[in-house]
Amino acid sequence: FSYETTINSVQRSLERLNCDYIDVLQLHDPEFAPSISILLKETIPALLECKRRGWTRALGLTGYPLEVQQEILVKAEREFGRNVFDQSLVYCHNNLHDNSLFSEFCFASRGSPTDTFAGFCQHSNIHLMAAAPLSMGLLTHSGPPNWHPAPLELKEACVEASKICQCEGVDVSSLAIMYSLSHPSIGCTLLGMKDEEEVDVAADLASRFSAVDFNNGSQDSILDQVLTPKERQVLDKLLDKTHGPFSQLKEDYRWDGRKEATNFWALVDDLKREPCNNQS
Repeated sequence: FSYETTINSVQRSLERLNCDYIDVLQLHDPEFAPSISILLKETIPALLECKRRGWTRALGLTGYPLEVQQEILVKAEREFGRNVFDQSLVYCHNNLHDNSLFSEFCFASRGSPTDTFAGFCQHSNIHLMAAAPLSMGLLTHSGPPNWHPAPLELKEACVEASKICQCEGVDVSSLAIMYSLSHPSIGCTLLGMKDEEEVDVAADLASRFSAVDFNNGSQDSILDQVLTPKERQVLDKLLDKTHGPFSQLKEDYRWDGRKEATNFWALVDDLKREPCNNQS
């Protein structure tokens, strides 16, 4: 996250890409930085220098904890006297179990003290993008990888959601993707795909939205246009706030991104203290 490392990293990327500039240069996973201070004093000034040199057209911020992103956005504007970032990319916050982009209050919003992160970005003219509509494997029939940081209660709720879909002959992943694509406030949704079959499925789902006017319609009205009656019925079951699989989660509908970063650095420190095993 140092100034020199950031500059050198961008230079290497330009050389490897064999191009003159990068469309959007992103500060990735800032929650893993040693402190917000080093971002303000080292990393962000380096990003601004890259933009001044013409190495990038725009600056972006990516990461999981919304409160970390907003803290950086607010403090960067105060530090540099203007809005530094053009784009924010978040993940796992616009899906069947987590809508905190639109439902949770941020700590220091602009204008209204009850602004959400999505509202904050809109007021600040920051383009909001959302990734991982399947919540890194939680919203699939096969389930997430072993390393997934979600609490057990959330994993069990997602299994229950998958079972409900299977009983009704609906694919939970397809339903989750269309739910995320349907929000009119998200200009771009990023989805990971591992093979041609998944690409074809995603393309078919996206084609259902070809006639949708996102400028004139709520998420519910858009879902009514793209879902079959059976899919709509199953979605309503999943989102039921009284009896749905996610209705009793309370604070367990997501995981603690800051805690994950803290645990990561603690593990790094432990590994550094371990003696090297010399092998003959």
